[in-house]
Amino acid sequence: MSADLQEFKGIIEQLKPAIDEPDFDQVFKSVTADVPKSKQFLIKMELKRIAKPCNQLIDLRGHVAGKPFPYEHKGKIHYLDEVAKDIFEQQLEMFGRYTIGVNEAVLAADNNHRILHKKEQTARLEEKNKQRLSSNDVTAKPIADEEKIRSDFGGHVVNFTRYGIRHEERMNFSIAVELQFSIGDSIEASTSDLSVSGAKVKIPAAKEVVIGQKVALYLTGLEKEFKLGLKDGIQYEIVGIDSADTDSNYIRLKRTFTEDVTSFDEFLGNFINGNKRRYKINLENTLDAILIKGFEQFYLPRITSLPVFIRQIQGRLVPTLILATENNRETLGNFSDENKNLVFQQILNEPRIERILSSGKSIKETTLYSFTHAKAGKLYFYSATSDELNEDENKRNLFLGFGAQKASWCVHKLQLMETSDSEAYIPLSIPDTADREIKKLNKPPSPRVQGIIKDCKYIAMFTPLRGDAFKKQYQHHFKFDASQLKLLKSFGHPKLKRYITTTVETIEYVNLRSEERYLYKTQIEIANPIGDFIPSVKGSTRDLSTQGLQVILDEPHDHKKGDVILLSLPELQKITKSFKLEKLPYEVMAISKNKTIMNLRTFEDGTKHHARYFFKKLIEQNIDKLTPAKMESQFPGLSTCLRNLTAKSMNNLSMYFSKENNKIKVNTIGTSFEPNLLHNMLASRKPSDFDVTLYPLLQRNSLGKVFTPILSKMKRADRPEFVDIFIRYRFNQEGEEQTFISQVESTFSSEKIKKTFIDSSLEKDIFCVFRIFLSRTGRPDMDYVSKELSYVGNYANHRAKELEERLWSVVGVGDIVDITEEFLTRSGYSVEQINQQNLRKNRLMD
Repeated sequence: MSADLQEFKGIIEQLKPAIDEPDFDQVFKSVTADVPKSKQFLIKMELKRIAKPCNQLIDLRGHVAGKPFPYEHKGKIHYLDEVAKDIFEQQLEMFGRYTIGVNEAVLAADNNHRILHKKEQTARLEEKNKQRLSSNDVTAKPIADEEKIRSDFGGHVVNFTRYGIRHEERMNFSIAVELQFSIGDSIEASTSDLSVSGAKVKIPAAKEVVIGQKVALYLTGLEKEFKLGLKDGIQYEIVGIDSADTDSNYIRLKRTFTEDVTSFDEFLGNFINGNKRRYKINLENTLDAILIKGFEQFYLPRITSLPVFIRQIQGRLVPTLILATENNRETLGNFSDENKNLVFQQILNEPRIERILSSGKSIKETTLYSFTHAKAGKLYFYSATSDELNEDENKRNLFLGFGAQKASWCVHKLQLMETSDSEAYIPLSIPDTADREIKKLNKPPSPRVQGIIKDCKYIAMFTPLRGDAFKKQYQHHFKFDASQLKLLKSFGHPKLKRYITTTVETIEYVNLRSEERYLYKTQIEIANPIGDFIPSVKGSTRDLSTQGLQVILDEPHDHKKGDVILLSLPELQKITKSFKLEKLPYEVMAISKNKTIMNLRTFEDGTKHHARYFFKKLIEQNIDKLTPAKMESQFPGLSTCLRNLTAKSMNNLSMYFSKENNKIKVNTIGTSFEPNLLHNMLASRKPSDFDVTLYPLLQRNSLGKVFTPILSKMKRADRPEFVDIFIRYRFNQEGEEQTFISQVESTFSSEKIKKTFIDSSLEKDIFCVFRIFLSRTGRPDMDYVSKELSYVGNYANHRAKELEERLWSVVGVGDIVDITEEFLTRSGYSVEQINQQNLRKNRLMD
């Protein structure tokens, strides 16, 4: 590679696998968006060069540190050592054939004598340069590098549900006051904002005050203009102290209402109401609320985890409520029997719950393994947690080894978080005093909904974990004696005579579909691609729109996402001669696990799609008779309550991808009140003026090389794709670069290098694997914040527009889940090593 392309080496590596793909041009434009046009041309020429077939044999005998051996590829013998063999096979997989790029990558391996000699020369030159530099110059570079990391990777945190609820409007109003702390101890100060029941006052930093201290406030500025009759002042309590600058502090004051001054209360209320456009209402809490809620609504409807709510009923802990999203419904199917009974009451039995709660871990979590056994038309469930299995090595090998052979094998991250039904009600950030409509919207949940969520104690979060080689990895590491299978009986769940009713609520958020769907059932036939002599697949529609259908097949069929099928509508064809409704092309967008329900979208092949025009006419002429596909909840307000409980207790982090100047950036993460290991890590090395560092998540240009290409290909309706990132956290280090070493799993050049990374991390440091579920977002859910946005717009329209722009810039969201325990188990690491890591994690959480 020429010297002028060295700086683009990472981009070239990233584009290698896409060279022969049909969408190469699109991928190339996305990856090189920030590269000058002249350099783009050179990069494309270089890719064409290294993709050319190569006939040159590789003979490393006498040229490398290792021992070369004969290696046959397509009838030709190369002489490679182990390092070269790994590189050869890796590059071969990238290019799909033996090319110039494969050849050059092997010859440039680190153990090649020529490369080693060059490195030694470079090292000697660098050493000489160091000796010439003064001591001041030597220390300057690391400091500069550290500052660059700090400035490039600083991030801000959005704290879910921390909206700053106010019960009255507060006015930005600066006026002279006098504060009396005791007889003879008074100071003059000024207010920053003022309400009927509180105030914020700026005082000298030298003045010592404490939270809880009582003070008397004299409104000396107002007394000059109005006769208030407050000769003894008004008593307040200090509820907060904030730094204003080096010389001053703000103290937040709350009225104690020990004195009866109704006339003053009415005066102040009327004064604020009459002057709020002149002096401006304090909007800080509402501005925060709009931003927080906007980010919550990007994340919560897209979580892959399934929240199951556990109530205490007559002294027993019982799972009775579930919050479903587009992305977590599959987990419902994993725990549903042949009669559609949900078996969470057995999976989350009381001994298991108590065990998780008393585990000694700072975060109450475990890995849940399960499978089913079919007998006489019935499904029997077997489940075990990692903690249960770790007690007996024989049973551990038996359950994991045998279970991984089953088609029904499931692995879930299981987290348990405390909650309370009192946290389900969150009013708007706008006080009731703003107007009558706000007061109506701020009403608590109905008595019926309050009864449904009463005594809610815990949320169990199920996150499904899967991968291409999951089953094989478990089968490889966990061998078992088939004669001992009867021991699995202790992990089985017997059939129950009666299953408790579990209410499944769907999270409410803006309808992001481009058009409404309507319930409509009519017969369909899907032509067999082999030919008309093979019977077609039959079924019926569930709902329809001009652009798509949801269909239910009479029996399972082996379609997959991306297939283009030819669908006919025989019953509808009988009522129209204007449109041809036979063998219409539709693309499969999603298919259920049992392969009977499919979401279809019209496939545009350049010809007129008759179904689109037919359904447009059908809908227009029958709009009053058709039922929208969206079903209203049986319990209005329940979905919002469950959403609020989830937002407050969520133990996973979210990360947000925004588009700024046509470039995707990450500078915001979201978190709840629950403790979180990754948040603690990121906050432990936060740069000045930031809440966290995002360095370990974005190291090695993972944003450009990994995240951006994935998001660029995704559509809003697509299922999440995941990225696993390894993070090594080193104790007692100073900056981000020294503390964190991280790498996306898929970017390791070989399994050996990956294993070396893991083993070295496990020795003395914290090793973590975080799975990031990536989703593409659509437009922001402005309906959810419309009242608050309108309120802000009345007093500060420019601030409202700024918030809208920030929310519209979000193009993707990542749901970050810690899967370390499951990964280490799947990779064959010992229980002792896993427990050692848990102890180190606890140390970071303390």
